[in-house]
Amino acid sequence: MQEKISVYIAAALFNAREAHFNSCIVKALERRGYKTNFPQRDGFEFADLAETLKETLSQEEIPTAVQEIIYHFDMGFLLPRSDVILANLDEPIDEGVVTEISYAQLMGKPVIGLRTDIRSPYGSLTDRFKGMHFFPALQCNEFVAYKMPTNSSLLSDSENEFYSLANAIAQRISALMINPQETIPDYVSRNPNISKIIKRAEQLFGGIKNIHSKQGLETIARRY
Repeated sequence: MQEKISVYIAAALFNAREAHFNSCIVKALERRGYKTNFPQRDGFEFADLAETLKETLSQEEIPTAVQEIIYHFDMGFLLPRSDVILANLDEPIDEGVVTEISYAQLMGKPVIGLRTDIRSPYGSLTDRFKGMHFFPALQCNEFVAYKMPTNSSLLSDSENEFYSLANAIAQRISALMINPQETIPDYVSRNPNISKIIKRAEQLFGGIKNIHSKQGLETIARRY
């Protein structure tokens, strides 16, 4: 049985619109047969993590700890265990996404840029990157520009559109000829900046079966 390709979803997730779009594209990709590493689903709830950290840290130390734990889980745990990164590059481009795709390239992970935005602050929609800033775009091995319809109110139409978008992404994944491994090349582990992140992630999360459980959160808090 062929291993499924694992897709890391690099996207902003700070409001209902972003969170809904992310969930829809993940559902469509999984329907297409891909595994997904999805920080919005697989990562931490800020409140649960902060509450657990109260047992080991002062109130002043908790915000920094929450940031560092989430950073190391995404960058040092989920990202290295992914085969390809799908980066949402709609406006405004998220700073976290830019960091993730830059490190993904250093880890030897191919990046697919996704843009559905019709705004073109740095050029024109006729440009190859559809008017977005070319620095993040040039971190991508493949680029998908997709216009989502705005005049449909039917749920079935929305689901079909996301499945169509997933098919467009699948074509770019196929073009990359990925061999599913969910690992990083040996040369990457010799990069001190990357190995430091991965080692810290292993210290925090290694061997924990369920990071969302009370026991899992308490273990992470103690290790921190």
